[in-house]
Amino acid sequence: MNDNVKRTGLLLAALAAIFFGLSSITAKLASVNAGGNGISIAFYRNLSVLPVLAAILKIKGYGFGVTRRQLVALFFIGITCGGLTAMLLYLAYDYISVGLTLCLHFMYPALVALFYAVFFRQKLTKIQGAALLLAVLGIWVMMFGGLETSPVGLTLALLSSVAYSAYLIIADKSGVRELNGFKISFYNTLFGSTFLFVFGKALGFSFGECHRPGWIWLFLTGLMVVCIGNVMTPEAVKRIGPTVTAILGILEPITSLVCSILLLGEPLTPRTLLGGILVLISAFLITIGDYTKKEKP
Repeated sequence: MNDNVKRTGLLLAALAAIFFGLSSITAKLASVNAGGNGISIAFYRNLSVLPVLAAILKIKGYGFGVTRRQLVALFFIGITCGGLTAMLLYLAYDYISVGLTLCLHFMYPALVALFYAVFFRQKLTKIQGAALLLAVLGIWVMMFGGLETSPVGLTLALLSSVAYSAYLIIADKSGVRELNGFKISFYNTLFGSTFLFVFGKALGFSFGECHRPGWIWLFLTGLMVVCIGNVMTPEAVKRIGPTVTAILGILEPITSLVCSILLLGEPLTPRTLLGGILVLISAFLITIGDYTKKEKP
């Protein structure tokens, strides 16, 4: 592999993770300044950058065409990633700190390994089994970490991890990775917005509560997630592979955790910090385990 290509891939993966981490802070600021709820915040985040993505596809000449099979896959990707994952994360922010939410969300590598073992009969390795135990231990520790660890918030954060795991499996099994990153982001955002609006209306949530002062934070959140992070990640995967990209993804919860303390003044008890570290070690172990397995002749 060319060194310049590798360095570019490492930089893209690191920047994507950092932007994802920063987007959680701007999302929290959007919620504080715009009002509304997790569903409306996620909906307007997607909606605010949808025209930008459409313009990029048009100007760059990528077009909007996809096959019927790809469209079906993109529909479910939009529901699980652009819809459910975003909604559950933003709802969790109302109950627990942003940093803790992201640490819990990063249980998804362990969940993906578990889902593949249960539904696709892929045998768990010793490393994956140990990582699952660490993740469960981390959650148990966090449940007794202090008053800020609301059971509702913990549940929402864990469900966001389940939704994101489903997205990763769908993306892996459907073959949509061959599509341009901007095109995947466009349909992810389009179908995610549609799902959020229908789901929110069905449950009686209001979409008229978002106030003007928060729109800049909403737009910045959408820009960092949809137009930067979601585009940089596939480009990083092309250069350094999914495993190394995933390892650098650990920078996301770390960025979020540090910024939530420094910029938002959110509390963090020693026990919740310990639980978060255990979950992140679990994610790191699974990623490293996949890497070493692929490196074997």
